[in-house]
Amino acid sequence: MMVLATFSLLLADQITKILAINLLDEPVKLIGNFLTLEKTFNPGIAFGIGVHPRLILIFSILLIVLVLKVAKEEMNFENVFSKWAISLILAGAFGNVIDRINKGEVLDFISFNFWPAFNLADIFIVAGVILVIVKYKSILKNSPKRSS
Repeated sequence: MMVLATFSLLLADQITKILAINLLDEPVKLIGNFLTLEKTFNPGIAFGIGVHPRLILIFSILLIVLVLKVAKEEMNFENVFSKWAISLILAGAFGNVIDRINKGEVLDFISFNFWPAFNLADIFIVAGVILVIVKYKSILKNSPKRSS
């Protein structure tokens, strides 16, 4: 299930990026100036912070490996919550890595007037991290208290 979920999410990310490249020659205002679909390319990391593209690619791949290692050691994959969290994170990470390999930068196209532009891969990563935090918070909350 995890492989299928990850692949499906990755496919959705890549299809939306192809659509954005082919259809967004001009910005499309969905909710006035509040929400716009607009092609932007980010050669840097989060929020457009500039870093050498090769370093970003190497860091991204190392981060994927680290997530897989931690997930394998720490998460219960019989739990559907954990499966979705890792699938979301991996799909998002792979989606942006594919952009960096193919274009040297990431295509962003969803833009709120108060936030830097982003894409589905970014949404997947954030959602997956939130699921991990929620899951671990409940685990820590329900674990027996240690005496000092």
